[in-house]
Amino acid sequence: MATTSQTPPEARTGTEGTSRFRRLHEAGAAPFFVLAALVVAVGAYDSSFFRAASLISLLEQAAPLTLLAIGEALVVLTGRIDLSNAGLASLAGVVLAHGLGSWGPAAVALVVVGAALCGTLIGVIHTTTQVPSFIITLGFLGMFAGLSLSASRADSILVTDGYGSIEWIFFRIFGLPISYLLVLVAALALMAWMKALPIGRRVRAIGLNERAAAYSGIRTRGIVIAVFTASAALAGLAAVFQVARLQSAGATTSDALLLPAIAAVIVGGTAISGGIGGVGRTLCGALVIALLRVGLDLVGINAAFQPILYGAIVIMAIAATADRRRGATVA
Repeated sequence: MATTSQTPPEARTGTEGTSRFRRLHEAGAAPFFVLAALVVAVGAYDSSFFRAASLISLLEQAAPLTLLAIGEALVVLTGRIDLSNAGLASLAGVVLAHGLGSWGPAAVALVVVGAALCGTLIGVIHTTTQVPSFIITLGFLGMFAGLSLSASRADSILVTDGYGSIEWIFFRIFGLPISYLLVLVAALALMAWMKALPIGRRVRAIGLNERAAAYSGIRTRGIVIAVFTASAALAGLAAVFQVARLQSAGATTSDALLLPAIAAVIVGGTAISGGIGGVGRTLCGALVIALLRVGLDLVGINAAFQPILYGAIVIMAIAATADRRRGATVA
């Protein structure tokens, strides 16, 4: 008599929950659940959070962070990382503070274009030398920091002359800050650019498998340079927002936004290995981080300890969402 053997069911491992969370994260749903939970938690702790003034203040604070995070997301989608954008924003802010009095509104355009050219230079050096992006951008971070210190003489620069050229950024339309409306316009434009044009598919193809993308005829070098240029241009725009909000600039004004911007990208669902994610998710991730900062301030967590939490968030988010089967690394 023939006998049949049944294969015992596979034992469930501790990674099953992580895998499910990763799928939820990649689908783009997880950041919205986290954002909703944070809104409820912060509102329950302090009901004044739901007042219009508090919500507007949150959006105003989130605007520069969101711009940096969106630029970072474009770079990360190609499987790379930009560690220089916050330092570039600090330098751009110092240059803007010096130039507003003499150049007025033209200083804004010059700063954004100048920042974009810095990003182009970073992209060209990275693609030409094939040195990993985190090393190239770390080196530029140091150079930007040195230039900022030199240009500001290690002191804060109060912006008085020419401030009228940028103060409108924090005016309001229908109760909403113009700064965040501009962020939404920039984000929607980039989302349309990524979805309607072939470059969006090519950016993701490079992040998923750059060699295969090159074999298929995609000019990977030009696209990588383009995303570094876009990231730097958004850093320049973030500098304008920072100077408008603070009415001053300093050598380290935007430096503290580097880790929160990276955290916003990861929390928003963009895979650190590239290819998965996008601008829309990063918008949500940036709001999560901005709201988290508000919550930490409410419960009395010293600002000096907050970077520890941001670092932990990055590590945990990557650990929970990484697809180890790909074995991908940051280029």
